[in-house]
Amino acid sequence: MKIIGCIPSRYASTRLPGKPLCTIGNKPMVLHVLDRAKKAKSLDEVIVLTDDKRIYKVVAEAGEAVAMTDPACANGTERIAAYARGKDSGDIFVNIQGDEVLLDAAHVDALLKGFLARPQREMGTLAHWVDDPNILNAATSAKVVLDLAGNALYFSRNCIPVTQAGELPERALVQIGVYIYTRETLLRVATLPQSPLEMTEKLEQLRAVEHGIQISVTQVYDYQSLSVDTASDLRKAQILFPTS
Repeated sequence: MKIIGCIPSRYASTRLPGKPLCTIGNKPMVLHVLDRAKKAKSLDEVIVLTDDKRIYKVVAEAGEAVAMTDPACANGTERIAAYARGKDSGDIFVNIQGDEVLLDAAHVDALLKGFLARPQREMGTLAHWVDDPNILNAATSAKVVLDLAGNALYFSRNCIPVTQAGELPERALVQIGVYIYTRETLLRVATLPQSPLEMTEKLEQLRAVEHGIQISVTQVYDYQSLSVDTASDLRKAQILFPTS
C-alpha cells in the first residue's frame, strides 16, 4: 500500500494573495508545511501540487518534489485527483492544507491509523475540541458535528450545534485542514458536481457529505491551532517563527 501526502498550493488566495510564498521565519510558508509533512512516518512520499510557476520554482529550487496541475482545478481535492490520474501508484492520498504551518506529523500518522481501522474506508479528516470563542465565532474555521460512530454529519463555518433556544455550545469540534481518501473515493469526489450546501457554506467537504460519502473524523487533543488565512494570521505565524 502506497500513501502519498499532497500539499495543494495556489497563489491566488482570496483573503491573502500569494500566501504560499509569504515569508515566515527564514523561508516561504509552503516549505514550512512541507518540512512538517515529511516528518510523518506514515507517508511514503510528499509532494506540492501547484498551478503557479512562482511556487513551482521555489519548491523545486529547494530540492523538493513538486508538480504543475491544471489552473482550472476548483479546489485542493480536484488538484490532487488530477495528479492521481496521471500516476499508476498511490492507494491512499492525504490532502494537507498549505496553510497549516503548525502541522503535527504525529497527527497525520494518527489520521492514517484511525482511517485504516475503519471497516468502511472512504474519506477522513482531523478535528479537535475548542473553547476559545474567537475561534468558534470565526468564519475561517470549519466546525463539525459527528454521528455516534465518529463520522461527520455536517460541517459549518458557524458554531454548531445550537440549542432550540439559540444557545451556542461552550466548546465545539473544529476541523484541522487535513483529509485522507482512498484512491477510488478521491477520483469520485473530484467528478461530483458542486452541491447546494457546499456552495452555501463555501466548504468543499460538504460535497462529499451531500453525495453520501462517509467522512470519518479522528480527534486529536494536543493541537496547536494556526491556519494562515489572513494577514493577521500571517503576523502571528511570523512571531512564532522569527527570522534568525
